[in-house]
Amino acid sequence: MAGIELSQADFELLMEPPRVTAALPGIGGHLRARPEDFKVREVPSYGADGTADSHLLLTLRKRLLSTEDAIREVAQGCGLPRSEFGVAGLKDRDAVTEQQISAPAAAAAALANFRHPQIELGPAAAHSHKLRRGHLRANLFELTIRGLAVPLDAAEDRLRAKLAALEAAGGLDNLYGVQRFGADGRNIHRGLALLAEGARRRRKADFLVSAGQSALFNLYVLERRARGLSRTVLEGDVLKKVGSGGLFVCSDPALDQERMDAGEIELTGPIFGGKMKAPPAGTPSEELESAVLERVALRRSALSALGKKVPGTRRPCQLFPGELKFQRAPAVELASQGEPPHKPSLLPEGLRVDFRLPSGSYATQFTHEIQGPTDDVSLAP
Repeated sequence: MAGIELSQADFELLMEPPRVTAALPGIGGHLRARPEDFKVREVPSYGADGTADSHLLLTLRKRLLSTEDAIREVAQGCGLPRSEFGVAGLKDRDAVTEQQISAPAAAAAALANFRHPQIELGPAAAHSHKLRRGHLRANLFELTIRGLAVPLDAAEDRLRAKLAALEAAGGLDNLYGVQRFGADGRNIHRGLALLAEGARRRRKADFLVSAGQSALFNLYVLERRARGLSRTVLEGDVLKKVGSGGLFVCSDPALDQERMDAGEIELTGPIFGGKMKAPPAGTPSEELESAVLERVALRRSALSALGKKVPGTRRPCQLFPGELKFQRAPAVELASQGEPPHKPSLLPEGLRVDFRLPSGSYATQFTHEIQGPTDDVSLAP
């Protein structure tokens, strides 16, 4: 594939990244025992402006549907093309989620009368433009982990130890989740090949290009960790101001190290593209980015050829979940399925963890960190 070389070791690293807190035992358990155990609520960037009547903003709440499937149902119910509706982000299918959507003003009456067993729509308000991808601040998660590897008291102790270790390490690696790479990681090679080809087929395969970019970012973050540089500022690093979001290149590592330690700035990694802000040539930071590209035999000339088609950007390398708290979740009795005699099933008690993540960050990276490793036998039936 366009000369791309991804070793089996790197492929396995991407599919099963090592935990920052691997030295500590995790709580084990299972996610998504029922949709209500995985709740996500979007924090919008803005509300309806009420200044025009060309579009509408409203809330969509769904259960056991992908965002795309839910939007298609709404569009069909309104008798309008899917392309007339906008979303800021895609939410999990096997979950209960809430997010903002936009619709054309002509859909007002149909939206008010829309009914679907897996979808609830909130009231619509006038807005001046269609909602675009990325127009959200964050996501709020309520995740319940059941069938824990140890009793609840011990699980709470393990979780506290994990959180303390993550804080001491400067945060959680802001890796893309493996779901970004498709079933069995099949989109990694295809995405890298498209980047190497200058993404000539990009319009037919945006998601594949994104998979390649995500794989390279993950390799970069994991390489920094392997070199002991997750919290070390290098000359040439592209840093982000926490307050304003502005990017700048490090020319004084000692000064910027103090600022990062104080929480004023954060380290960013490359989402490679034709217009990405990159470290200056010859700097230690540029050498590190080049080393990642060399691991997959991707030439910088190919990235330059991407131009505006795939501009690239920067992404924070670490984060710490905000508004974090946890509590015990009671056992839940589920209605039985199938032929009588009916026998209800019981989901065991667990831990509910609530937290906030910036848009584009993956809750499953956090749960991967706190759930393992453990060799204990699960207490789930």
